[in-house]
Amino acid sequence: MKSNISKKDIESGKEIIEKLSKLNPKLLPHFLKDIVPDYKKFLPHPHKYGLWSSTKTKNLKFNQKYDKILLLISGITASGKDALHQEMKKKAPNLFSKSVTATSRPPRKDEIHKQDYYFYENHQVFRQSIKNGEFLEFIKRGETYYGLPKKSLENSINHPNPVIFSQIEMSGWAKTERHISKVNPNIFVLKIFILPEMNFSDYKKWLVEKRSDNDLESRLKKTGWEIKKAPKKADFIITNRIEENTNSLNLTAQTIINQITDLLKDSVK
Repeated sequence: MKSNISKKDIESGKEIIEKLSKLNPKLLPHFLKDIVPDYKKFLPHPHKYGLWSSTKTKNLKFNQKYDKILLLISGITASGKDALHQEMKKKAPNLFSKSVTATSRPPRKDEIHKQDYYFYENHQVFRQSIKNGEFLEFIKRGETYYGLPKKSLENSINHPNPVIFSQIEMSGWAKTERHISKVNPNIFVLKIFILPEMNFSDYKKWLVEKRSDNDLESRLKKTGWEIKKAPKKADFIITNRIEENTNSLNLTAQTIINQITDLLKDSVK
């Protein structure tokens, strides 16, 4: 797997994975704080399902009104990000506009350019666009590239819905914040990180089932790096109960919508 995360960053996750494998904690801030002390800053919200607030965001106050909220949402591999996004979109269709990602693969049946993906002509064109600085983040899986073009984020600013939804790798958060501050400094950036609510050993089994490729070791190291960095970078953490019970997905999606709606009342014009 290649991406805008450096090899050094990915390798740094190995130590965290070794500790997780040894202690086998549940992937909740309460337990992860024994491995990554920064999780001590996050406490569960008593009235919001699966939401953990940091000490800096629990009583978030705004000094101004913003044009929009940019929601940057990430999580470890197979944490349920796609399912949550689909549920959120279904429950609140007029709340979100999505920054559309790009790919170097050809469109599949019924996929629409600029709606499902920005479809690049081939891998070479995509690579050249990366070299030209046109992407905020990118990743290569097998021979196919995926990433978020700057133009996509800029286009979504003009959409009437108040929240721009961007499912982007956490390694791209800082670059995205810097870019959006240049394009429109009056957009509030909100960062949410998702963890699956399960023991680490169960997560590894789940990962094998859901991502059965030859890149498992790299995926785990990247997961280790993300778990280490998330409490420093995220405003909120969502613990997602991945189970057949669809009510859990419904409640978790509603929690995110409610949190954003509360922020909109105070922060957006």
